Amino acid sequence: MAPKHGLAGLQSEEQLAKRAKSSATPASRSATPADTSAKVPFKVEYPIMDSEKIQTDRQKELMDAADFQVSPFVAKGASKEGELDQYYTVTPTNEWEQMKKYNNFIIQGEVYKNNQFVFVRGEDTPKDKDTEGRPKDFWVARILQVRAKNAQHVYALVAWLYWPEELPPPSVKASDQLGKESGKRRYHGSHELIASNYMDVLDVLSFAGKAEVHHWLEEDDNLQHKLYWRQTFCRETQALSKLRQHCTCKGYFNPEVTMYICDNPTCKIWLHDDHLLDDILTKVYKKHNSNDGTNGVAKINGKKSKNPPYKNAFKATIREENDEPPVAVITDLRPNADPKTWEERIACPECEELLQ
Repeated sequence: MAPKHGLAGLQSEEQLAKRAKSSATPASRSATPADTSAKVPFKVEYPIMDSEKIQTDRQKELMDAADFQVSPFVAKGASKEGELDQYYTVTPTNEWEQMKKYNNFIIQGEVYKNNQFVFVRGEDTPKDKDTEGRPKDFWVARILQVRAKNAQHVYALVAWLYWPEELPPPSVKASDQLGKESGKRRYHGSHELIASNYMDVLDVLSFAGKAEVHHWLEEDDNLQHKLYWRQTFCRETQALSKLRQHCTCKGYFNPEVTMYICDNPTCKIWLHDDHLLDDILTKVYKKHNSNDGTNGVAKINGKKSKNPPYKNAFKATIREENDEPPVAVITDLRPNADPKTWEERIACPECEELLQ
């Protein structure tokens, strides 16, 4: 249950904000202000750190006041070491730096600490919403630093995580992109978050509760009931970090979609069920239509068709029972076919070893 708003106290020492809408922020729901309980007087800016490129006194002021943030998010597929590390400046700088740093703070008896994940309530989030039922009604962030003027004015510097639907669409549409309105991909799970180096300062009264977010290294597929991140989104490059490729399609693993592994120790490829079925049906079609001259490629007016050659001729499903190897249940849709249905063991498309 999310704690009620209201600051109960502070516990000292050191170490989210509005998602400010700007040209440097993804054009999505996440880019709109999360202005909830109070106007936040601080803004995070990203200064030019090359003195030869600085054009104005304002740019020089931002560079001179800059701090360096080592990102807490390190993805396995980052394009370079420290990809999300960056210089930043909180403005107005004097007011920010004059405030005392704290390691933790308390809201209604709940202790929050640096580096914890939190749910953030947006201005349109109903006050009675619970983070347990519909977590996507909230934003998610990681606390980097806390500063306070007093018990009534406590602010947190945070790094944002994004729901896949909040990602901006790439400049060139990706083959696995689900729609043109966002950057969500087919492999993104319903409980998946994307870590970023977008930073903001939030009034801590916008926090709706702690979030348990797991860093998934793609070594475990039991993630359907917890929030996780495995990929990062870089503010500077506007690019997602790379993931481990799987299957004959060179695609990626969605932990909510079944995949099969080849047990051949020299192969060990993970395979999507739809690509396994495509391989099976293509082979069945070639076997039963060896003299049609198509070589398993459907053509219309001499041109390659978008539809597979077996469409409307054969269909198949994968059946698994207990600890038995998976089998393909194939149905012949052609008139006068005999038999109409049969089963076949499934072979790996890469090495032809039967799946166990």
